[in-house]
Amino acid sequence: WHKPGTDEFGWDFVYDKKNPIDVQGHGSHIAGIIGATAKSHRGVMGVSPKVSIMPLRYFADENTNTETVANTVKAVDYAIENGARIINYSSEGKGFNVAEYRALERAAKKGILVVVAAGNSGENNDTVDSPTYPASYDLPNLIAVAATNIHNEILPISNYGPHRVHVAAPGESIFSTMPKGKYGYNTGTSQATAFVSGVAALLLSENPHLSPEELKRIIMSSVDKAPNLKNKVASGGRLNAYKALLTARETAKDGARSVAAATSH
Repeated sequence: WHKPGTDEFGWDFVYDKKNPIDVQGHGSHIAGIIGATAKSHRGVMGVSPKVSIMPLRYFADENTNTETVANTVKAVDYAIENGARIINYSSEGKGFNVAEYRALERAAKKGILVVVAAGNSGENNDTVDSPTYPASYDLPNLIAVAATNIHNEILPISNYGPHRVHVAAPGESIFSTMPKGKYGYNTGTSQATAFVSGVAALLLSENPHLSPEELKRIIMSSVDKAPNLKNKVASGGRLNAYKALLTARETAKDGARSVAAATSH
């Protein structure tokens, strides 16, 4: 992604400058899962290899929590102002934050799906005294993601919750892009979140008129049900890109038939 008419491809809110550089590797790993290109014929291919990535840096180890939340709000508003359709937000913290909630609520009003990590504390977000946020915000455009292993089991580090966590996706030893042209493995709910964001991008490529609520419904209704995930996530299953894409395609056809029927009158 580039801001039209400029050389700006994102923003670093830590240093308040355009075009952020990944100094830690997390952002590159997540971006690769979502949309690494297939053109290089090496390394990995992302879930949606033709997606546009808008990199926004809000976190730095040296920042206070107050500074991080303020940067988060700025990043969300930047995404809103510049036409993002999906926000991949793989962060976690304790305590409801009004400013963060309002920013994600503004994203909802602009038709933006927000895909968030359930958290890496190994807790039940439904019952723990201090659930993880932003995963536990009750917003219609928010989908919270738990991480699974190859056996469709929730990872020991992954948060879960049959009400507050919506779907599971692969999150163990995921191979993806790293800075400076390298590749590597990472584990966690951030990686699982990226898979869901990638599938959401695929669905919008098939039917760009889907609302956040429709995207969420399609993703949740098309999962592969698994006994290990029953009562762990609201959908009771693991992400299935192919089934979700078929559902989106049928939704697009139904919409076209409705328009034709309305036009015929």
